[in-house]
Parts: sequence; structure tokens; C-alpha cells
Amino acid sequence: MLLNGVSGCSTDGALKSSPAPTGAGTPLKIISLSGVITEVLFDLGQGENIVGIDVTSTYPADGVANKAQLGHTSKLNTEAILALEPDVIFCLESDATKPVLQQLATSGVAVVPLQVGNNLSNSVSLTQQLTEHLDLNNELQDALSAQVAKDSLALADFLDSQTEKPKVLFIYARGTSRLFVSGTGTPVAAMIERAGGQNAITDFADYKELTSESLIAANPEVILMFSSGLASLDGIEGLQQIPGMDQTAAYQNKRVIAMDGHYLSSFGPRCGAAALELAQGIHQNLD
Repeated sequence: MLLNGVSGCSTDGALKSSPAPTGAGTPLKIISLSGVITEVLFDLGQGENIVGIDVTSTYPADGVANKAQLGHTSKLNTEAILALEPDVIFCLESDATKPVLQQLATSGVAVVPLQVGNNLSNSVSLTQQLTEHLDLNNELQDALSAQVAKDSLALADFLDSQTEKPKVLFIYARGTSRLFVSGTGTPVAAMIERAGGQNAITDFADYKELTSESLIAANPEVILMFSSGLASLDGIEGLQQIPGMDQTAAYQNKRVIAMDGHYLSSFGPRCGAAALELAQGIHQNLD
């Protein structure tokens, strides 16, 4: 298994092409610093070659359980990574300029940034990028693409029968002391749109702290949360601790959806299935 045209680091700090590792027939030792990249690698039969992962790499749970945990990409430890003797590090393009990764590239480790998007074909695009660096099984590539197409078609068929676009508010919670809502441009906002809903707040981008005024003004029909976030509030009943929540249509009608964070927002191989699950949830019991 050979690595082709990977990335090094230039003197001005920009990533550039560097020589590929040698050793034909020897499996590459891979570090994946993205949950979606990790999931795609497992689907493509590369799971056994992964030696280290970041904190977002939670799926498949049984597959990542025995991998070295390297933490968040903002807090990487150079020595811990080098101790794993990786042949290649796959990361998001947005993370490639982090100092630790620049340092690793300078030291000769192949750092390969990959582009991701908030679309249903994201994992197919990632697969195509990975084929430039890894010798991948063609049947597994075809199976991934076929599953993505099948899930996307199922979602389209469901949405064809819907006439409403429910107003959905995503709340990121870590207990009542850390509450943020999604504006535009986030992966969750994109998933809401893919599921045939409309984001309840569109007057700002990214995330902002939740206020009772903004919550009441948005008056969402559906509240969407990560399962871990809802659990941090002690479940649906715990939402009443949030000022203004009891005045929303979503809370009054108990229309609250909780989904695994990686499944909902990573746009990995299962994103079509996740979008369909969300679509079915937000369109259920509409008045």
C-alpha cells in the first residue's frame, strides 16, 4: 500500500508536496484527525491500519476503542504522535495549518489535508481524495457510493411527499450554563435544510449564546439537540430550566429531537440515513 503525493511543509509555513514513503506491500500506519475521515477509512477497509485518532473519532465504536486517543486537534502533542511512528496523518484542510501539524510535516511526517463539505456526497468526495494517497479496495469504494446513493434517494422520496418546512432550532448544550444556538453556515444548519426543515435563526452565522429573547422570538416548532447535550440537561423535562423555553411551540408540543452528534453533523457515509431520520422526526405530527 503506497502513499502518493502527500504534504510536507515549506519554509514559509505553507503545506506543499513531499516525497512519498517507501515500502510497497507494507500497510501504512495511519493517524486520522477527523471523525468523518475515520469513519470513511473504516468503511474502506483501512480500520486496522489506523494507529491514532482525535476526539471526534467516535464511530465505529468497537473499531476506535483500541486506537490511541490523541485528543482535540487544538491540543495535539507532537511527542505522542511521533511515538506512534505514523506514515501518514489525515486531517481536515481547516486544521492543516495548526502549529503541531506544521511541525510534524517539517519533521518528515506526511500530513495530508482533505476537503470536506456539508453535503450528502461528502464521503464519496473524501473517498476520491483518499484514492490519491492509498491503495483502496474497489469493491468497498463502490459499496460506499452505492449506499450513499440509496440513502439519498430514500430521503428525496420522503421529502417529495412533504409540503411543510418546519422551523427547527438547534441548541448546543453542556448543562444549563453552556447553551448556544446555531445560526447559518453550520453543519447542523445544513442538515436541517437537507431534512426539509428551515433553520429557526438566520440573522447570524455560526453559533451564539442562547438568550430567552432570541428563543421566544424564534419560536421554533422543533428543538434539535445532540443526545449528549439533552442528557446534560437531564432529558426533555430539563429543558424547562431554560428561560423562555416554555413559551415555544416546540416545548409546548413536546417536539424535541435528540441525535448522536457525529451521526447528525459529520456528513459521513451515514449522513443520508441521518437526514432521513431527522426529516421523519421534524415532519411528524405537524398541525
